[in-house]
Amino acid sequence: MKKPAVFMLSLVCTFSLVFSGCSPEVKTYTDADTLIECRAGDEFIVALPANPSTGYSWEFQSVSSKIYLVEKTYTPDNADNTLVGGGGTEYFRLKALDIDETEFWFYYSRPWDSVPLETLVINLKVS
Repeated sequence: MKKPAVFMLSLVCTFSLVFSGCSPEVKTYTDADTLIECRAGDEFIVALPANPSTGYSWEFQSVSSKIYLVEKTYTPDNADNTLVGGGGTEYFRLKALDIDETEFWFYYSRPWDSVPLETLVINLKVS
């Protein structure tokens, strides 16, 4: 029997002023059904706990063409990366391209499995 996972995700809205010293706002969510509100042109990061050594990784999916996956990266919890089988965090940097209300999904699965272990739904409201 699979236990439902508690999802920790971080939202960082970044603006063009970030590089001039302005600190972005950081919000942390624990609910799978969460609402992210931002403006067109904003970028944000969704951070999800992962352990790719088990074969599992998160995949992003959206039906809207108004949200764009800029980058996906992984950082191990162990900074020197010497802990075999240790987990870490997958980061998805996304960009809201235009005004829209939509939802997008993250699936935690292995490439050879037909059914994901976990599914995370996020609602997005871009103004």
